[in-house]
Amino acid sequence: MKKLLAILVVAVMVVSMMPMTMSAATADWVVNSVEGTAVIDGVKDEAYDAFEPLVFETCGEGSGNGGGATLDTPLGHGYIMNDAEFVYFFMDVHDTDLDNTSTNNYERDSVETFFMVASDLDENGNPLTAGTKVQWRTCYDGDMGADTGVAPVAGETCVVKVNDDGSGYVVEGKFPIEEVLNNSIEMLLQINSASGGARSATVYASGHPEGDNGYQRNDRQSDYDCWMTLALAGDHPDTRKDPIPVAQEITAKNYESILNRQFDTQIFVQDQATWSYWNTVYGGPSIKLGETGTFEAAGLYQPVPADALTPELTKDYGTAPKLAVQLSDNAMADGDSEEFTATYSDITIKATGYTDVVIPGESVSKKLKAAAADWGMSGNSWEIDLGTPIISTLGLTVEQFCKEYLPALTDINFTCSFDTYNLNDLAAVQAFGDSLAELEQTYITETLAEYTDRVNAALEVAHKEGATLEELQAALDDATKAANRCSKEVEGSGYTGAAVEHVASLQASVAEIQAAVDAAAAAAVPEEEPETEEPTTDTPAEDTASTSSEGGNTGLIVGIVVAVVVVIAAVVGIVLGKKKKN
Repeated sequence: MKKLLAILVVAVMVVSMMPMTMSAATADWVVNSVEGTAVIDGVKDEAYDAFEPLVFETCGEGSGNGGGATLDTPLGHGYIMNDAEFVYFFMDVHDTDLDNTSTNNYERDSVETFFMVASDLDENGNPLTAGTKVQWRTCYDGDMGADTGVAPVAGETCVVKVNDDGSGYVVEGKFPIEEVLNNSIEMLLQINSASGGARSATVYASGHPEGDNGYQRNDRQSDYDCWMTLALAGDHPDTRKDPIPVAQEITAKNYESILNRQFDTQIFVQDQATWSYWNTVYGGPSIKLGETGTFEAAGLYQPVPADALTPELTKDYGTAPKLAVQLSDNAMADGDSEEFTATYSDITIKATGYTDVVIPGESVSKKLKAAAADWGMSGNSWEIDLGTPIISTLGLTVEQFCKEYLPALTDINFTCSFDTYNLNDLAAVQAFGDSLAELEQTYITETLAEYTDRVNAALEVAHKEGATLEELQAALDDATKAANRCSKEVEGSGYTGAAVEHVASLQASVAEIQAAVDAAAAAAVPEEEPETEEPTTDTPAEDTASTSSEGGNTGLIVGIVVAVVVVIAAVVGIVLGKKKKN
C-alpha cells in the first residue's frame, strides 16, 4: 500500500497540469448521519451499518501530503452515527505497513478527528469565537492525545485496536454534540499514512483533498472552511452562538503599540520530510499598519544549494519541500491572540527556462494565537504557499522541482498591504491619536478628580489661620495617600503628558503641606531656661556667696593681727631680759 501510494503521488505530479484545487466550503460537503448509540470498544456496532460509508481514497492537496492523488485501493472506511448527546465514529483503516518511528506524532500511522465545541464567553456573556476546535490524534499503537482541546480518554471516549490478521487497525470514539445550527454540526476525519519514519500522505473521504487544510481552522471564522457538515439524525435545537465582531478598544496604553504594529515577511524553503532544513530565500520588508510592502526578490540565483535537498531530506523525492511566503508578528508573546487583515497582489514567479507562474492575489483575514514551543514561538505566523501551484501549473515531479526548478528560480514579485489589526485600520488609530490630548484632559478632570479634591482640601487646611498641629498632620497624611494613588493610576493609564504633569503638581502641594506641618511643629516647642544650683539657706545665692567671701577675708585679717602681736611680744621679752643682766 505504501509503495503504491508513493507511485500514485509522483504520477499525479507528473501528469497534472490543472490549476490549484480551490477549497470547498463546509456547506458544500454534507454527510447524513444515522441514529444510534455505540459502545466504545473497538467493535463495529450494527447500527453503523445504516450509514453510507465514507471511502478514504483522496490524498491531501498539499504537495507533501499526496498532491490530491486518488488511491486505487481505499486506505480506509469511516462510519458515523449519533444520539441525543454524542456523535460516534468508527474508522476501519486498511494498512499492512504500520509505522510509528517518527519523533513527530503527526508522521505516524494514525487517525485524526476534528470537531467544534462551544467557545469561552467574554465578560458580557458573548462567545469569544465562533466555536473552538478540538483536534484528536490516535495512533495505531494506542498513543492518543489532542493538539487542541481536551484529549480523548482511552477506553471511554476513544479506543484503538490493531487487527489480529495484520490487515490494519480500527479507531472508535465519541464526542459531545455542540455548536448545532440547522440540525447540523461541523467535523472532519483524516488518516495519516506513514512509512520509513515520515508521513507519506494524508487521506480524506472521496473527492475532498482540501481537508488537508483542516488543521488550520481554529474556529468557524477561520478561512479554511474545509470540514464536512454532518446532518444529525433526530431533532437538535440550535446551540451555536457566533460572536459579534468588535474592534479592539484603542486606549492611551495600547495606542502606540497598535500604531507601530507590523508583520515581518520572508520567502523560505523547508523540507517536509524531516523538517530539519530551512533556507531563507528572501528577507522581505517589515510592513506597518496601513502600509504596503513591495517584494522584489529578483536575481535569487540558486536560493537552495544543489546538494541541500538530498534524497534523505525529501524521502527519495516522495515529498516536495515547502516554498512559501511567511508573514509573522514576532512581537507576540505566549498566549497572545491577534487578528490581521492583509491584501496581496498577484504573485509572479520567474525561473530561467520555465514559464512564469502567477498566483492570484487576494485579501485574507488571519487569526493568530501564539504558543511557546521548544524551538521558539508558534502560531504567530501564516503562509502563502508557492510550491504547490508551481508544481501543479508546470506539471513537475518533486525531483524536478528540487533539482531543476529551485536552482533556476530568479524572481518573486508582488506587493502586500497590512490593512487592519484586530479590526482597526490606520484611520481609526490616527483618529484616536488626534483626540488623545482632549481625552487626557477629560481623564484628569473626571478620573483623577477624587485625588485632586483630597489634595486641595488638605492644602486649604495648611493655609487656614490657627490650624492645629493635629489638623495639619491629618491633612498631610490624606494628601500623601491621594497623591500616591493618583500616581499609580496615571502609570497604568498610558497617558504621558498632562496627566504626568498633574501628578507632579499634586506632589508639589503635598510638599507645601509638609512645610506647614514642620513650621507648626517647630512653633509648639517651649524655650529652654539656664540651669542653677539649689541654695543651702534662705539667703539668695548671690548674697550667700558675698557673705561667705566677706567672712573669709575677716578671718584672714584677724590671723595676721594676732601673728604681729605675738612677734612684738617676743621682741619685747628679749629686750627686757638683756637689761636685767646688765
